[in-house]
Amino acid sequence: MATLRERRHRETRQALVDAAFRLFAERGFVDVTMDEIARAAGVSRSTAYRRFPTKEDVVLEVPRRWLAAYDLAVDALPEDTTLPDAIRAACLAVADHIDTETATVLAAYAVLEQAPSLQSSGMASRAWTERIVTMIDRFGPGDVAPEVSGIVAGAYLGALDAMMQRWADDGGTGSVTDATERLVDRLETILP
Repeated sequence: MATLRERRHRETRQALVDAAFRLFAERGFVDVTMDEIARAAGVSRSTAYRRFPTKEDVVLEVPRRWLAAYDLAVDALPEDTTLPDAIRAACLAVADHIDTETATVLAAYAVLEQAPSLQSSGMASRAWTERIVTMIDRFGPGDVAPEVSGIVAGAYLGALDAMMQRWADDGGTGSVTDATERLVDRLETILP
C-alpha cells in the first residue's frame, strides 16, 4: 500500500500533467512555460521542477506510464508463459492503460506534432526495444540470435507505433485494446 507521501507525490505529478496538457491545448506547446504549468497546477515552482525538470519531461510522462503498465504485466507472468502469451499480455496491458487515459494520450500526440524533437522519445525508444528483446530471451525458445530478437522487436514496435499514430490521427476513436488484439494476432507468425 502506498504511503501518504507517495500518494501526494503521484497526485502532484498528475496535477502537473493535467495542467500542462490543458495549457498546451489552449496555447500550444512552445508558448507554455514550466512556471505557468506550476501555477495552473497550484504547486510551487520548486515542486514542479522537482517532479518534472522540463515541460518535455511532462509530455514524456505519458509513454513512461506505458512502460510501467508493460513492466507490471510482464512481472506478473509465470515463468512457463509462452512467448506469444507474454507479448499479448504486455501489449494489452499498455493498450488498456491507453484506453483509460485516451484524452491525455491524444493530448500527448498533439504535442508531438508541435515538437518533433520529442517524437523519437515516444513509442519507438530504446527502452521499448530492450523490453521486447528481454521478453524474447525470457519466454522464447532459448536459442534466438540477438539480431533476430532485435528484428522481431522492431517489427512489433513499428506496427504498434503505426497503429497508434492512425488511432491518434482519427481522433482516438475505437478501442486501442481491440486494435492491439488484432495486431498481435497478425504478428504472432514472426515470433521465434
